[in-house]
Amino acid sequence: MFACIYIPDFPVEAIVRAEPLLRERAIAVLEGKPPLARVIALNEKARLLGMETGMTKLQAAIFAENASAVDDHQRAHQKSNTSTPASSRVAILRQRSPEQEISAHAGLLDIVHAFTPRVEDTASDTLLLDLAGLERLYGTPAAMAANLAARALGTGMEANIAVAANPDAAMHAARGFDGTTVIPSGSEAQRLGVLPLQILLDAFEISSPQQASRKSAPAKNNLREQLLDTLERWGVRDFRTLALLPERALSSRLGEAGVQLRRLARGEGMRTLVLCEPPSQFEEAMELESAVETIESLSFVLNRLLEQLCARLEARALAAQELRLRLQLDRKVADEETITAQELAESLAEPLNATSQVETRAFNPAKLVVPEEGFSPGKEGNDYSVARAPIFQRTLRLPVSMRDAKVFLKLLQLELAAHPPGAPVIKIWIAAEPAPPRSAQRGLFMPLAPEAEKLEITLARISAVVGERRAGIARLLDSHRLESFRVDRFAVAGDAANSAATPTTWDARSESALAMRLFRPPYPLQVRLEDGRPITLSNGSKDELQGKVMWSAGPWRSSGDWWTEKTKEAESQSALSGAWDREEWDIALARKSDEGNGCGAALYRIYRDLATGRWFADASYD
Repeated sequence: MFACIYIPDFPVEAIVRAEPLLRERAIAVLEGKPPLARVIALNEKARLLGMETGMTKLQAAIFAENASAVDDHQRAHQKSNTSTPASSRVAILRQRSPEQEISAHAGLLDIVHAFTPRVEDTASDTLLLDLAGLERLYGTPAAMAANLAARALGTGMEANIAVAANPDAAMHAARGFDGTTVIPSGSEAQRLGVLPLQILLDAFEISSPQQASRKSAPAKNNLREQLLDTLERWGVRDFRTLALLPERALSSRLGEAGVQLRRLARGEGMRTLVLCEPPSQFEEAMELESAVETIESLSFVLNRLLEQLCARLEARALAAQELRLRLQLDRKVADEETITAQELAESLAEPLNATSQVETRAFNPAKLVVPEEGFSPGKEGNDYSVARAPIFQRTLRLPVSMRDAKVFLKLLQLELAAHPPGAPVIKIWIAAEPAPPRSAQRGLFMPLAPEAEKLEITLARISAVVGERRAGIARLLDSHRLESFRVDRFAVAGDAANSAATPTTWDARSESALAMRLFRPPYPLQVRLEDGRPITLSNGSKDELQGKVMWSAGPWRSSGDWWTEKTKEAESQSALSGAWDREEWDIALARKSDEGNGCGAALYRIYRDLATGRWFADASYD
């Protein structure tokens, strides 16, 4: 048994998949640039209004307005119909979106490859499946057809599903009958006989991919028109009439194509499916009808795209390890850049592909603004003004693989709030790096860790307040500099082995262990020396850091990064950047005991910055 999934009016369904609220509206899809834009697809509601494919954009707009005006006039005299909202009666005109069609087709491939690995990618709106051996998993052919219909509806598209004994019969049934159709073996000719001949000729080009690929598109269209004209003159208008024609007479007049058409009309024949691989890229795209300026408005679109992305990942039993967001910003006059004639010639000499046209270095000769005076192509000194489409990109690297659209949306909102695009958005791409779902089994006596999704949102909120470079986990660097560390992304330990490998805690029984308390920032001092050693300290802000030095040890000299240039920005931040050169002392200052019946000592570490000669106290010992 074979099954066929056919999406009627696929360009319309690709748009409705991204905008489900348009399901109840009349939609017409346009292709081409004005004034040559024409209607290439429309849904059933648009056909009821009288719209047809091939109309120009102006004709479709006028026809939609007239239909809406007539409908409003009728509803004004019929009170029973006033409950229907007026917005559902107006036709929507949308430009065709190849990116949305690619995403919709990839979503279909995901769900059918989760159903069976034997899939033929016949056309953008048609998929063929081999159902051999799947009865134990999904039941009868009718149950399998209902299962496939539910899966297709879960992607946001309405599909026709047909099951038959051979792939061509299933494809003709899916293209000719609405809903789900199951044709028992041996009754193909009877069930397909009522279908119009137009369906057979439309599917004739893709029924044999091996032979169809050998002919060019004009040759296939010419052959199709000739066959349709000849059969119309004979009075052949459906499958049954063509199947009743004698094979020899049909072969002598139409050749091999006529014999093949007769065999397909009878529901006979068998061919091997050309199997395809499941898509390896998970990306959703949407071109907005009008530019979006606020993050709140953008969130509605991002939520829908993320839901579609997570549904595709779930169908393949995968999760996302990384999210990549690209936003095409509205082009302004300020975005135009001036390039030299030599740069333009080099960029025009390289062929442009579909994937590089959105990058900032892809030039379109149609958008060139040529200087009016003194222009001569190829000469130095002449510049072109090129309007480039700015692209805003952000990447979210997740600590663990996730598959929650709400978590992804919140992370993107926090990322965009911290790094706003800076201009209205007109196009959106969201791509996910697939990874196996995480599976972790903790020990009974291991401490519970927070959920990875909630932890990631909390860290994103903290980073939005304090900054990205100041939120994370400290990692020591291989350096002699004091407090030399970097801030890495925080992540929970993956397994118990990592936790067991952590160093042991400090042993309180060790007699040589001392606790040090660092002063941040260090306190400036005035130090009196005798024979090169400190004998007294004074400090204006901290009373404890003054008095006679009872004991001192040192100096210990430390220096490094002298080969780097210390910038003003590094000097203003802290002593943890740029070169350092200092000598350190451990000292004991006399101080009165808390009981007041004697004197004690306090241990401190002080140092002198040899570059400036200034003294500081940066730590005390407990």
